Amino acid sequence: MCDKTGDLTPNERAWLRFLRDVSNESDPGITLHRVQLLRRLCGLRRLDENP
Repeated sequence: MCDKTGDLTPNERAWLRFLRDVSNESDPGITLHRVQLLRRLCGLRRLDENP
């Protein structure tokens, strides 16, 4: 697997590292529900950054 973290901010990379640490290096499987939740969270974050 190829990690493409160049497009991520340092904060996003830190969160990924944290999540992998607490999950014992396991990445949960991708599901439609998880993708939708992640997109919703990222969308809310964008709204907060651009009032």
